[in-house]
Amino acid sequence: MNKFLFSRIKVIIDEKVGSMVRSSITSIVVRKPLDSEVSQMMSNINRVYGTTKANRMKIRLLANEMLRLLKINLSYKDLSMLTGIPESVLCRYVRGNIIPSYEQAVNILSKLTLSIDINHLLRELVEHEKSTLIDLSRVLKDPYVIRLLSIVLLLELVPTNITKIVVTAESVLPLGTLLGMELGAPIILVKRRSYPGVQYFSSIVVRSPKEAEALYLDKDMLSRKDFVLILADVVYSGKTMRAVIDMLEKARVTISDIIVILGLGEMWKERLKDYPVKTLTIIPPPIS
Repeated sequence: MNKFLFSRIKVIIDEKVGSMVRSSITSIVVRKPLDSEVSQMMSNINRVYGTTKANRMKIRLLANEMLRLLKINLSYKDLSMLTGIPESVLCRYVRGNIIPSYEQAVNILSKLTLSIDINHLLRELVEHEKSTLIDLSRVLKDPYVIRLLSIVLLLELVPTNITKIVVTAESVLPLGTLLGMELGAPIILVKRRSYPGVQYFSSIVVRSPKEAEALYLDKDMLSRKDFVLILADVVYSGKTMRAVIDMLEKARVTISDIIVILGLGEMWKERLKDYPVKTLTIIPPPIS
């Protein structure tokens, strides 16, 4: 690549700080990942999906889908810079005329997943709502965003052997469902009320001296052999998350990962310091 061409495309992708690409839907910030990061993700994908023809085809189709999702916001030139694939070939992938080879698909998914700044994307979606009350069901209302998040999270979770997904709120149930379909893992929703005839693990969250909330998980949907992903909408004080963790510890499952879409401040960190909590973005808590 000649220096003149590089100087022009540096406006789109900067190796040090990344840059912003605007669209009518939202902004997407991209960065150039390190070669070591890409190699590690490619290794993870190959270890999990490279063993059978069905899984290899799944990755090939997933690469096509991710390109189509990102093409809504990024140009072929942008995608070419991120993947190292000629624009003419990417165009054929996006249109569905051809699908990439397995090796090319792994390259596409690894580079694109590591290039997308999910933190920025979610912050913009929250700010777009312009409300002091954060409602993730409104933030995650766009199926484009939900599907993009599900693919990114799926590849970041590789090679975790997740058997169940515990969803803490209905606002992230669509995202949890997409992940469950990809991972082949049943979804368990944390309930706020109990029903006669059903056995539950339960926990009480004390909100204030005058307010408490009961949480429930169906006992028959969990076993000691389960590896559980907790998918949560918001974490603020960490009380709800800790109550969910307590119920899962009663069930004696293995908590593999904890993913929170939105962290409000950092008050929760002390209460959850012993657990593998990953927040996709953190914003300042609302002013009381």
